[in-house]
Amino acid sequence: MDSGAGACLGRRKKDADLTAPDPLTPRTDTSPDADTPAGPPATALRRALRVLADPWTMLILKEIFNGTRRFVVMQRALNIPKQTLSLRLTTLCHEQMLYRRFAGPGQGVLEYAPTAKTYDLADAMYAIWLWHQANPDDADILPFEIVHKQCGHVLGAQYCCTACGEPATGASVTVERSQPEQFESGPRPRLARRNDASFTAAAPQAGGLVAASLVGDLPCNEILYLLFQGPRHMLAIAAELGLGANVVRDRLDKLRALGLIREEAQGRKLLYSVLPRAEGFFPLLLAIAEWGDRWCNEGQPPPDPRRHACGAILRGRYRCDHCGDWLTRDALLIRPRGGA
Repeated sequence: MDSGAGACLGRRKKDADLTAPDPLTPRTDTSPDADTPAGPPATALRRALRVLADPWTMLILKEIFNGTRRFVVMQRALNIPKQTLSLRLTTLCHEQMLYRRFAGPGQGVLEYAPTAKTYDLADAMYAIWLWHQANPDDADILPFEIVHKQCGHVLGAQYCCTACGEPATGASVTVERSQPEQFESGPRPRLARRNDASFTAAAPQAGGLVAASLVGDLPCNEILYLLFQGPRHMLAIAAELGLGANVVRDRLDKLRALGLIREEAQGRKLLYSVLPRAEGFFPLLLAIAEWGDRWCNEGQPPPDPRRHACGAILRGRYRCDHCGDWLTRDALLIRPRGGA
């Protein structure tokens, strides 16, 4: 047998092994009489990302947080196609995150102003900025800096539990399930293929695209969030999230290329777990999930409350590393990098 045929058979055997019962895969009753849920367990993260999981949306919100209000200024800053920007702004207005108003000289200039729902995403926006500050792959990605006016330092902060003041990390936060357990019933949202290819294709040197790429890709966020709860095999991830194996494999390869997760052999299967570099993304996922609890549950209780090691249900906020104060939007100044 030549080496090519042997490799092919080996790959088939490996794929066949993946179909064997997995001790890390949740067991389900597949009998005809089983009361099978309509979809995977609901999460606040997924509900929030139904609104946010588009890379252009996050970049538009970044401009909004930086004070941009006019269409033409936003289009020039992002170099985004006009139709794409128009569609995203319309969607954000529909989601009650922006509203149109006339301002300026003679009140004749159309602006897009943020609502309280958008301002409540502040911690998620800080998390993206802090990630790039800690992982400066490309200075052009972060042409501005955030200063804490209370102490005068460029922002350095940790996402902490407001009950005890201690950091919220992958090791200190446990995800629980509400009772009765909630399940997804609607179809999973998908990005257009063109956007998915341009924003989620990862390469080791493409670290500058991490924030837009991951926040804009729902499966990547879900997989990373799940792996923070413990190592998983590929089929366990697919089963828990209701994703196809090919989608999971593609996103796992991407997360590995970005240096966020590791892959290691466990017998004939591959086990995936988070790397220390990923810890900087955990506050972002927590902030988005908490935002989802507040704005996206449509009157239902939180589907997966997160409990801190101190025993309290997590209510997280950023705390300044320099002075210890809790961050508020009014206490922060955005300025060009290196500005006085």
